[in-house]
Amino acid sequence: MADTSGTNWSGSEGEEPADTSTEIMWAVYRALSKNGYPELTMSQIAAEFEKSKGLLYYHYDSKEAILNDFFTQLCERLEASLIDADYDEPAAQLQAVIDRVLPTEMDDEQLQFRQAFFEARSQAPHNRTYHEQIQRSDQIIIETLQETIEWGVETGQFVAVDPESQAELLFSMLYGAMERGTALDDRDLLDRNRALIETHIERTLHT
Repeated sequence: MADTSGTNWSGSEGEEPADTSTEIMWAVYRALSKNGYPELTMSQIAAEFEKSKGLLYYHYDSKEAILNDFFTQLCERLEASLIDADYDEPAAQLQAVIDRVLPTEMDDEQLQFRQAFFEARSQAPHNRTYHEQIQRSDQIIIETLQETIEWGVETGQFVAVDPESQAELLFSMLYGAMERGTALDDRDLLDRNRALIETHIERTLHT
């Protein structure tokens, strides 16, 4: 499972749900943000669904089924957004990936969703589907970071480093900062750690 970071479930501000499936995913997003993962129920999801509760239960018969679909689609949206992104230089692309994982600004709903996201992520050792989604989503971001660093090294904008190990380290730093900040509900902590990570990148990557 991957956090879409700078965006909420909609992907684009003001985007309207295209169909029933998308509306259901919106309802899951809002219910997770309001209630967190451990206490989430189908009734809470249904309360956020603008159509009939019967229609929701027609598509899904359990909380786990609907969450499995939600996190699968979250991964797909993340992958599509990274693939579709087009930048003129590696530094801009690297900054965009950092913004996605550790955004500079989040409203209350976005922060609450990340808290629920990390609660769900902690279930990976006991849930094979979650485990597979975490592996997939982590790899999407790590590969994007690695390709971006390789691009920077090849063009001389970044110093000669091992892109694979640097990508792994940077991803762990970004995710660690986000998890600490959201768990403690501390926006200042998020800002401080982001600044430290940006300083680290400036010192270790930029020529």
